[in-house]
Amino acid sequence: MSDSPVSLSRLPGVWHRSLLVGADGVRDTTTTVTWVQGPARYADLRQPAGHPARSGAASLAALGFPDLIALTRQEAFAGRLRKRGDVFHWARLLDFGPVSLPDAGRLRHEDGVLVETGEHVPYVEHWQPERTGGPFAALELLDPATGSAGLLVRAGSWFGYVRDRAEPVPADAPLEDLVRGADGLERARGLVDFELSLGRIADGRWTIARSTLPHRTGARLAPALDGCSGLRVSDTDHDASPYTRTFEITAAEGPLDALHSPAPVSEGARR
Repeated sequence: MSDSPVSLSRLPGVWHRSLLVGADGVRDTTTTVTWVQGPARYADLRQPAGHPARSGAASLAALGFPDLIALTRQEAFAGRLRKRGDVFHWARLLDFGPVSLPDAGRLRHEDGVLVETGEHVPYVEHWQPERTGGPFAALELLDPATGSAGLLVRAGSWFGYVRDRAEPVPADAPLEDLVRGADGLERARGLVDFELSLGRIADGRWTIARSTLPHRTGARLAPALDGCSGLRVSDTDHDASPYTRTFEITAAEGPLDALHSPAPVSEGARR
């Protein structure tokens, strides 16, 4: 049995979780978990078995309370990965759920598996690598029209795209409780209106494969650089009308041209 330390430089790529052993000893092998790691920025999506991958609804506006509550049972977060001493820290700049304990753990290679053990909570995760190769690049973003932060990360043929809510989530209760207690459907929809989408790049097309928002599955992101300071992506409005969302770039890493799709974005940019 091999057991070797992990360097930060060897982590860029795509990782799929095969096992979680929680603090209570319960084992989970059914949740679909994918972690897309760029040079430092990352995106992580965790969806339980039976999660509605595609609801048939064209937008959040078509979802009722039962649908919205079902969406709260997934986890999604993104940010920056750093190593301090022997401990890796996943800073969550964007999080689908309310703020939680710091995400930190120790990593080691064991028989071809990346083993993570929790620093603040006693858990064990096993991660299986997917061979992707490069390029590796990422952007931190800001939508000036809504104030929402965003992130785009690429690892080979995979990408992760994140767009925050327009308003922060209160940190005093689980997201499911907040949605159940929301004052009306509009407020409940706003609470879950956080997009973290993972997808694949093929023939210049960036196609979303899984998303916190079911109606985004199968859509094309079509990221397009606007000089060195802006990024445009294809999106849909609350009524499912297509438009172009425009971001300002607030930070970047890796080759910028790796984050540009030759396919055109949709018309109707938000002003």
